[in-house]
This record gives sequence, C-alpha cells and structure tokens, in this order.
Amino acid sequence: MIQDREILIHPIITEKAVDQQKANKYVFRVDPRATKNDIKNAVHNLFGVTVLQVNTMNVRGKVKRMGRFEGYTRSWKKAIVYVKPGEKIKAFDIG
Repeated sequence: MIQDREILIHPIITEKAVDQQKANKYVFRVDPRATKNDIKNAVHNLFGVTVLQVNTMNVRGKVKRMGRFEGYTRSWKKAIVYVKPGEKIKAFDIG
C-alpha cells in the first residue's frame, strides 16, 4: 500500500492553478499508481480538509530533441482536488 506522503509528490504552482484556488480547487502531481480514493484520503490526512471531489488526468510526455536525437520527457499524473467551501490548505497560502 502506498503511504500518504508518497501519493502526493508536490503541488503544482502555475498561474492557472493559483487562480483555481479561489474556487477551492488545488492541483497536485501524484503517483501514477494512485486512485482517486487514495488521493482523497491522502489530502484529508495530511492537510485536515474535507475533499468533495477528485479529478485526475495522465499527462503524456512531450517529444524533446538534443541535436539530432529525439526523446520523450516523462509521463505523469495530475490531480485536481475540490475542497469544501470555507476550508483552505495552508501550505498553498502565498499571501
């Protein structure tokens, strides 16, 4: 079984992700083996918030070139976590 700290690899801090925090949505890079229930339980246990919904997506690796050689970056899994209105994850507080 995967531990909670292994499921959530790191938060994703981009302009779009920060704007989504106003609507109680938080974005994480997660372990590709993690299910929606695993992610929901990990966020609840680590941050103490009520999770309403989890959306996941697999991000495919992009083609990159180094001179005449081509390769791919790693594929990874992203999760958007919807938190109960009025609750916040303090680790994301910038201001």
